[in-house]
Amino acid sequence: MIIVHFEVYVMEGRGWMLHARFPRLERDEAVREAKELESTLGVRTKVLRETYNTDTNVFDEAEVYLSGRNVQTKKSPAGAGGGGGGGGKGGGKDGDAGKGGSARVAAAKKAAKAARARSGGPSIGAGATILRLTVILLVASGMGLGALRLVPSGIVFLYDYGYRITPDAYGQMLVAVFGLVFLGTAVPLGLRFMPRNANFQFNRGAAAAPPPPPRPQPSEAVKKSLNKLAKKAEAEMIPETWGDDPEPEPAEATPPPEAEPPPLAGPAGEPSATAAAVDAIPSTPVLEATRKVTDRFVDKSMEIVRQTAPSTDKYTTFGLNLFMAGAVQSIARAQKLDSAGQRKLLKSIIEKLGTPGDLAAVFYDKVPEYMGEQRYARMFEAGKSSMESWAEGDEGTPMIKLQTSLKDWNKPATEKKQSALMTVMFTDMVGSTDLTQARGDQAAQEIVRKHNAIVRTALTQFAGREVKHTGDGIMASFASAANAVEATVQIQRQVTTHNEKQPNLPLHLRIGLNAGEPIQEEDDLFGSTVQLAARVCAATDSDQTLCTQVVKDLAAGKGAFQDGGMHALKGFRDKFQLWEVVWR
Repeated sequence: MIIVHFEVYVMEGRGWMLHARFPRLERDEAVREAKELESTLGVRTKVLRETYNTDTNVFDEAEVYLSGRNVQTKKSPAGAGGGGGGGGKGGGKDGDAGKGGSARVAAAKKAAKAARARSGGPSIGAGATILRLTVILLVASGMGLGALRLVPSGIVFLYDYGYRITPDAYGQMLVAVFGLVFLGTAVPLGLRFMPRNANFQFNRGAAAAPPPPPRPQPSEAVKKSLNKLAKKAEAEMIPETWGDDPEPEPAEATPPPEAEPPPLAGPAGEPSATAAAVDAIPSTPVLEATRKVTDRFVDKSMEIVRQTAPSTDKYTTFGLNLFMAGAVQSIARAQKLDSAGQRKLLKSIIEKLGTPGDLAAVFYDKVPEYMGEQRYARMFEAGKSSMESWAEGDEGTPMIKLQTSLKDWNKPATEKKQSALMTVMFTDMVGSTDLTQARGDQAAQEIVRKHNAIVRTALTQFAGREVKHTGDGIMASFASAANAVEATVQIQRQVTTHNEKQPNLPLHLRIGLNAGEPIQEEDDLFGSTVQLAARVCAATDSDQTLCTQVVKDLAAGKGAFQDGGMHALKGFRDKFQLWEVVWR
């Protein structure tokens, strides 16, 4: 058996003193240690390679490194028993010559151990350090991504207690959660497993390491094979932009006429042969797998559309088509779906949205033209980012993104102070001050959260917009008087359900409605229409909803009303006929 070690010696006074001992595979670390001592402490150093043959009891020594000198080799036989081994090492090069081989090895190990204890132990190489750092970063990233999967559930839980999260705040929350979990995992692991004395090699003049050997160049046959594989991979790549592949030719020789980008209604009519050609594209396993992902995405999107825009016009439909085009491109690149499959998938999706088949068939080819318009490009990019989040398992962010995008899409290009016919709603919690004094702030705040959750859920379902929170209630607006009436019915019924389940925390509301043309400025409403709605709410009894004659007329056929009597309202000279909305 042969035992090999590398020993680092330092010149002290007139003799060499053992500094550290390295195992057989750490030759470079031993040389690096010697050079570090030489450059930092200004002392002479050397590295010896010691080989001990246990069968013949013979030591071989080779001078691997010596300050300013070439490598020299010498051989010294070690005598058996008590007379062997000139040149053995216990504390210095010439010491312990009278000891036997096994005694010398034990003494050398003991000296090396003591030297390492003084110098902090052998250094860990750069490769091992980088490997540990990579593992720590991967573990921390995995923990951070796992925490992100729990955020949507937390958002839903907070929503039940009245906390609203905007899309921007939601994105910031995701970043904060990932950062905290990542740091909370990486820092303790780094402190536990990262070495304090890792060896990284630096260039220091004469002590610089020799350059690595040149990489072998591939043969001509290997180069040709690699080029062939690269061309094949490039041909199979999904294009970054749309419309790179030619459209399948219809049966007729005459191509279909070109359509102009629609300002409001999507592309103009095309021959039915184009739609037939797209329908004739064969289905593939990749297309079917992609369709399974997009079907549920489209269904959830349609729910949001019905809540945000109950009456969808052609302009809104065109915006949805752009949104879905971006979503299809995103999932197609992830699923490696080719252009023909993208065209067929997009056609089936936008047909569900209400676009005729002929128009849906050519929409895919028109997308690059639409990208020149900034407003269209924003909807397309919103669809891409939404599908990316959906594919990662986040179903909350895409729907919030769609709702926000539709509001921006339908917003006028230049918003001014304006007035439009709308219905204003005020809610007010009855007895909230008494509840605070009787049960304390905690119980009162719990009731406020429940009120907020019930009202905001109704606003979402009936296309209402929260204008502001008044402390004891919410001020909201509706473009449709019928939606406002139906929303109040649902609110009162949900309040009754809450009181049946939690009689110890009762909630009672009064709601007032008025319609008119309030002044809109800086996301708030002003004017007599708003003031009258607030006065109607103040004149309402507990668990009751009153509205003005205008609301009743606008919502004719959409709700049940009964005479609420004539009321003199503060701030108004004439009396008003009010009507009670029947919800029981």
